[in-house]
Amino acid sequence: MRRIIGLVIGVALLGMLFAGSFLGAFHAPEPHGVPVAVVAPAEQVGQLQGGIDGRRAGAFTLRAYGSAAAARAALLDREVDAVLVPAEGRLVVASAGGRTGATVITAAFQVAAQAQGRTLKVEDAVPLPPGDAGGISGMFYVLSVILPGIALSVLLARVAPGLGLAARAGVLLAGSLVAGTANAWLADVVFGALPGSFGPLVAVSAGIALAVGLVVAGLVKVIGTPGVGVAALLFVPIGLPASGGPLGARYIPEWYAAVGRVLPVGPAAEAVRNTVFFGGAALWTPIGVLALWALLGLVLLALPGRRAQAAPAVPRTPVAA
Repeated sequence: MRRIIGLVIGVALLGMLFAGSFLGAFHAPEPHGVPVAVVAPAEQVGQLQGGIDGRRAGAFTLRAYGSAAAARAALLDREVDAVLVPAEGRLVVASAGGRTGATVITAAFQVAAQAQGRTLKVEDAVPLPPGDAGGISGMFYVLSVILPGIALSVLLARVAPGLGLAARAGVLLAGSLVAGTANAWLADVVFGALPGSFGPLVAVSAGIALAVGLVVAGLVKVIGTPGVGVAALLFVPIGLPASGGPLGARYIPEWYAAVGRVLPVGPAAEAVRNTVFFGGAALWTPIGVLALWALLGLVLLALPGRRAQAAPAVPRTPVAA
């Protein structure tokens, strides 16, 4: 009976972990320090910053740029999330970088313009593709790449527990390439949700699956089957909401976003987004985080594995002659 009660309590706590993590991150999204380029003198930008802070303190960080071309380049390089050109009454967003973010930015600056009796034209410099008008495919795509990495590591540990480091890493690499190619084909060619960058998307997808697979394989070797649970908890109920999910990291609690920046899911989503929609801009940071996770997995795989406990000796019973 105690085991049954413990099982029920454990399942309830697991459900609470999922609910608390996802709802805590997504239930009341608010912008935090969203960078916006403003094509205007620094003095005017400072005045605009004061007005924005009066309405939503800390929501947006305005940066002065000398020309619309420089500001637009910063948008395409993922340095800012929008461009405001006050002299032209124009706001430039990139919904492919995050539909929620583009919507929130547009609403905030339209309200500010209306308060001054002005109208604001909105331009979408990098729109979402028709195959993903809602802007949610990228996050689910990342999950579809992470799960094969976990599954391959677990199954490989069962099917071929005696594989050495090089052989295990080789199988994980091959499996990651296959999974990455298959998923990229579906996302690009079949559904058109992440179109136009099939080769780079394959490479990024394989890298994500490999990084996750190496970590899970290393955890399984060092601590056994519980390592799968540890990885699953880190990557799904914690990593997914901490990444910002479809909202984006700038729209969830800042402390949680900080956690998401060091877990694989957030950098993986950023790498996919920047590869497909922004020509590979700003890839060094997310790829670097994934590389560190892959390195951690290799280190764990190089450590001595758990030793199976020897079965207790059975005393022999003398047989009467």
